[in-house]
Amino acid sequence: MEKVSIIIPTYNRSRQVVEAVESVLAQSWTELEVVVIDDGSSDDTEKALSPYFDRIRYVRKANGGVSSARNRGIREATGGKVAFLDSDDTWHPEKLRKQMECMARAGSKVCFCVSADESGEAIDDLRVMDSGLEPGGERFYPPGDCRMFKFPRHPFLQSMVAEREALIRAGGFDESLRVAEDTRLIYQLILAHGYSVVNEILVGICRDRDGPGLSDTMDPESAFKRFECYIRVQAEAWWRLVPLDAEAASVVRGNLAYFVSRQAEIACALGWKPIAKRYATEGLALRGGLKCLVRNLLIRLAYPLVAGRFATKWRK
Repeated sequence: MEKVSIIIPTYNRSRQVVEAVESVLAQSWTELEVVVIDDGSSDDTEKALSPYFDRIRYVRKANGGVSSARNRGIREATGGKVAFLDSDDTWHPEKLRKQMECMARAGSKVCFCVSADESGEAIDDLRVMDSGLEPGGERFYPPGDCRMFKFPRHPFLQSMVAEREALIRAGGFDESLRVAEDTRLIYQLILAHGYSVVNEILVGICRDRDGPGLSDTMDPESAFKRFECYIRVQAEAWWRLVPLDAEAASVVRGNLAYFVSRQAEIACALGWKPIAKRYATEGLALRGGLKCLVRNLLIRLAYPLVAGRFATKWRK
């Protein structure tokens, strides 16, 4: 039985992280290593986890964000396979076993399963991207199969199992990205190695948080920096997809057009007129949907009219 290292980054979630850890320790796949990376918590996280110290590795570090915490976990991991779980989410007891067995049968280096929120409804598109995949079934999609890019909701990182060496070759998580670091890594892995899927809900994602996560922010200045990250990740994916799959590239280009137009809106709200107009101009070149078109045209042609409205919207 191959060892799996499970990396759980956490920050000020002493109550939730215990539940996450317990869901991992309850796995039917018993050859595992649980690595909790405490990203500088100021609450009683260490005390809450202390009863589990004989079964987990607790690593405390200075606060550096979720990518820094996950990368530290990759460096600490000793298993050949690595999986990630956020500290407010949980796994089904059969999650690792089913994925590890699927990977062995498929010879795959990356595997995903379906994630659901508190309602029990799937919140990714793994079930709809392949209508021929039966519930509970599994399938391998080789490198060059770009169907995942044609749907808006890629699988959650919490549902992924990957070879540690594949993660290292991909460079781990880009710590310069405030958000979408998981999207970028997932895109890199599936383009390089393909992936397998277990078509079953095995991950529970918490949408009802007690407080902000490691990458949560709301003010317009921070939102501008967040949208920069979305734009970078989608632009990189677009150029990688152009020679592979025209339809997938077109869908990602539409995503990029949306994020660029929203960035123009945020710049407008901040009173950054030249920057707002530049983003709106680029958004028009990318085309995108009707809402993007209208937003970009208003910023280009009627800036004084919309600047106040966007400022009010983003300052609420």
